[in-house]
Amino acid sequence: MSIRAKLLLVFIVLGLVPVLLLSLGYYRSGTRAVERLLRDDVTYRAAHTAGALSRMLADREIGLSELARTRALHDYLREQQTQVEAAATNTQASTASSSADDARATLESFVRANPTYFAALTLVGAGQQTTIRAEPLITDGVVVFKPSEVLAKNVPLDERVWTTREQRPLRGAVTRAPFGAALNYTVPVFADESATDKPTGAIVAELKLDVLLDRIEAEQTDTNGARADAQRFVVVLDRSGQIIYHTNRALKYNPAASAIPGFAPVAQAIRPGARGAEFFTTPNGARWLAVYQPIENLDLSVAVAANTTSAGWQLIGPIGIGLTILLALAAAVILTIILQRTAQRINRVAAAAAEIAAGNLEQRIHVKSTDETRLLAESFNLMSDRLREHIAREAESKQFQSFLRLSAMLTHDLKNAITGLSFLVNNMERQFHRAEFREDAISSLRAATDKLRAIVARLNEPVRTLSGEYRHAIRETDLVPLIRRVLTTTAEPAAALHQIESKLPDSLSAYVDGERIERVLDNLIINALEAMGTKQGRLTVTAGTEGEGQVFISVCDTGVGMTEEFVRTRLFRPFSTTKEKGIGLGLYTCREIVAAHGGRLDAQSKLGAGTCFRVVLPSMPVKGLSAPAAVRSPQPTNAQGASAVDQAPR
Repeated sequence: MSIRAKLLLVFIVLGLVPVLLLSLGYYRSGTRAVERLLRDDVTYRAAHTAGALSRMLADREIGLSELARTRALHDYLREQQTQVEAAATNTQASTASSSADDARATLESFVRANPTYFAALTLVGAGQQTTIRAEPLITDGVVVFKPSEVLAKNVPLDERVWTTREQRPLRGAVTRAPFGAALNYTVPVFADESATDKPTGAIVAELKLDVLLDRIEAEQTDTNGARADAQRFVVVLDRSGQIIYHTNRALKYNPAASAIPGFAPVAQAIRPGARGAEFFTTPNGARWLAVYQPIENLDLSVAVAANTTSAGWQLIGPIGIGLTILLALAAAVILTIILQRTAQRINRVAAAAAEIAAGNLEQRIHVKSTDETRLLAESFNLMSDRLREHIAREAESKQFQSFLRLSAMLTHDLKNAITGLSFLVNNMERQFHRAEFREDAISSLRAATDKLRAIVARLNEPVRTLSGEYRHAIRETDLVPLIRRVLTTTAEPAAALHQIESKLPDSLSAYVDGERIERVLDNLIINALEAMGTKQGRLTVTAGTEGEGQVFISVCDTGVGMTEEFVRTRLFRPFSTTKEKGIGLGLYTCREIVAAHGGRLDAQSKLGAGTCFRVVLPSMPVKGLSAPAAVRSPQPTNAQGASAVDQAPR
């Protein structure tokens, strides 16, 4: 995938997608918040409508109770009762009409005080005979009294009034009337307020529910400016789901489930005493929220519904998401153009860099832009300039580095040869009178001379010395003569001071480079003698087989020993030594030589008790290890750059 595709993908994943998700989250959160506010508003309106209707009904009931207590009605009904009783006993009763006039005046005064709420007030006297009926004419502002001869026979009288002992209005059923929904009240009237007998009469009041509900809606408009229109309506339903009141009067007295589109689920949920909220969808796709609750002491429920999809806020979310996508696409196009131009400049820089990598150090990169690619081109140009200078200085320093590597190698070999000669010279002063010592001394001098001659030969051919071409091939070698020769030339001169012990088999074969292993043993024995110093000690050299296909040689001394921490962390590291003199390459080189033969070099030491080195070598050819591989395998180098295998042990 190209860098442009990756950056574009990163832009989409980390830029566009989070913004879209955030916009969608804000849109959904805003939708929920607005719906919550709308729900609260509709719930408040439903509760307000139900509560206001209950309060207005209570006010009307108080007025009717006060009307039933007026003296004029009491006197009139008492006279009516007297006439009824006289007719029953065939006696003559008074027919004065003053009480009737007072009763009509009282009813007229009440109707004028409530001109729009009541459709009619009917006074029912003794024997349940309708005597006075007052009907207000709203347009003319007058009250019409109908004579008893033409009074309607279907006055909605509640028969419970004749058995009650309390003077409180009795609510009847809500009925349909020509003027709209009517709530009928029957109020008992007692001839004497202190009497406990049955009522002597009753007032039947036909209350206009539509007028009360219209007033409530008008008060709502005056309070918060909200109004019932095409996006909001108020409906009152009876137990059967019939519309008793609707802000759209054309829908009254129809089933709500069929008259209001999509309202059927809400109509089914509205049960007597039930309250809650429901969403419904109209055929045109509008989503409405309806909140309903019962009206106290009436077998009715009020529901307020509002259109949640009518507000313009719902378009803000989709418009915002669309704008976000358009802006993101525009940004992607601009980003693609910028990346394409940047990629072209980077390609030019890369091509020039490839030329420099191929060796054309005279290559120059020219970029005219002012962005980071120009800095990159200038950095490449500076790099090529410094690389040319470095190559020139490198050519001058190679000879000096080769000399340092050769010096590090030969210094160790010279030191080992000088150490052996030092042991021999020290013993000659005490042992030269012995013939066998002189023979051994001559043999040791001859071996030391051969070593020095070999060192001089390597010094005369530095190229071969550094490349490792002088080394011999690995072959089957008997280690016992090799060990005895090292003991004779290195350890025996110190026999006067230290006890020399050897435990060797008759023969012990291994596939090694004998010269290299001899130098390893020479270094280990010299280290052991130096570790014991001038204090008498014991040097023990042991050899034998080590399992299947391996042999071992151990060199142990009773010198000062080393700490466990030093053995674990520093013993075989180059330039790490416990001696006051030396540079610490001997044991490192020994381990690398043994490893090049497919073996290992182990060390065990205890501070103050001595040290034991154990060389383990293969006794049969190692698969994949030939002479060239053994001598030319990559080896760690010291600080001067010389291979550790090329360095002589010390």
